[in-house]
Amino acid sequence: MNSLKSRLTIGVLVVSLIFFTSLIVANVIFFNRFGEDFVTTRLQHDTDALLVALKVDAQGNLQLDEHNLNPIFLQPFSGHYFRIELQHGAFQSRSLWEETMPVERIPVGQTKTTRRPGPSGQDLLVLEGGYFKAGHQVWISVAENYTPITNSLHSLTLTLILINGAVIVLLMLLQRFLVDRGLVPLTKSTAELSRLGKGEQNFLNEEVPTEVLPLVQEINKLLVMVDNRVKRSTTALGNLAHALKTPLALIEQSVSGCDKNNAGQICGDIREAVGQIKHQLNSELRRARIIGLSAHGQKIDISDFISPLITTLETIYQDKHIVFHVDIAPGAAYVGDRHDLMELFGNLLDNACKWAKGHIYITITSDPEMEIIIQDDGPGITSDMMAQVETRGTRLDEAGEGHGLGLSIVREIIDQNNAEIYYSHSEKYGGLKVIIKV
Repeated sequence: MNSLKSRLTIGVLVVSLIFFTSLIVANVIFFNRFGEDFVTTRLQHDTDALLVALKVDAQGNLQLDEHNLNPIFLQPFSGHYFRIELQHGAFQSRSLWEETMPVERIPVGQTKTTRRPGPSGQDLLVLEGGYFKAGHQVWISVAENYTPITNSLHSLTLTLILINGAVIVLLMLLQRFLVDRGLVPLTKSTAELSRLGKGEQNFLNEEVPTEVLPLVQEINKLLVMVDNRVKRSTTALGNLAHALKTPLALIEQSVSGCDKNNAGQICGDIREAVGQIKHQLNSELRRARIIGLSAHGQKIDISDFISPLITTLETIYQDKHIVFHVDIAPGAAYVGDRHDLMELFGNLLDNACKWAKGHIYITITSDPEMEIIIQDDGPGITSDMMAQVETRGTRLDEAGEGHGLGLSIVREIIDQNNAEIYYSHSEKYGGLKVIIKV
């Protein structure tokens, strides 16, 4: 489980359940103990009254004077019961009716409280004790119906469960609200990271809570470090290439003046090697420029960008009277280096202008990813050239003039930006069709 909200929610839920369950159990135990103590006190008073009601008759035996009894013991199943046992004989309340109630003969001076079932399914709290009166050992068991208190405890438990359940729900909602509010800075930072990737800003805003500030500062430090590393690498690459160009120019100049009769083959080989090195240096310089000076690009509106480029091409190829048909989706934007985009469109559109008969079609969509389609009504290219163009790393411009001119630069820009490019024959217009997915 990776969600911080879910972890906090489950944590609060578990702690709340443990706390409120313990609270409910403690309340039930407390009130049950309170009820038992209260009823036990009344039972002790009833026991004292029964001992007083035991009278010694003329023969010296104990007799129960019912006139001194609480009237509630005379009502059948009243919920108040007693039974008195002697060495020879026993007395019990009329409230027991035809029922009986066992008496445990415990030692004199001791008492015992128990719970047991009684008449009519009543739950009885029973107080038993051993006593000594007028030379006779007496065992008395007094009971009271505990069912009303038990029912009250059940109602109390249900009420506590409902109240505590409502409190837990409110706590969960409050916790959710506080977590959402507390995560707002992180949400804003996430949105800023998205804008950072789109080139809409360069660094994260550091006006955040103290707890989040170290993270934001470290990200900004990382951005600065990456930018500096890219700049240093690009500068070093450019410096190396420029440093080698001058010695290579001297070598090329020296070789050009050598005696072709004496060392023609050697000079030719050297000139060819120097040419390859220069070509590679120019290529690496171009790569360094394509990489750019920033680790994160800028957001460029395609509509605003392409209009002046088309105007320039119309001026260059005004003798061909080329008509540009442009269909750009609203909000289409490119995130990256502006010079990269200029090289990309410049080479592809210049290539299309060279071979188009009179019309060039540009379609750009951005849902969900940007797709660029450039078509012309020219002669197109052969299937063999198509296979070469679609091979990564192929440079048709090395072979001379044609559709391949500038496509190596296009390929480098495409590779550098992790984009995709496809070449095909335009069935609708007859010329070359180029599809780029960014």
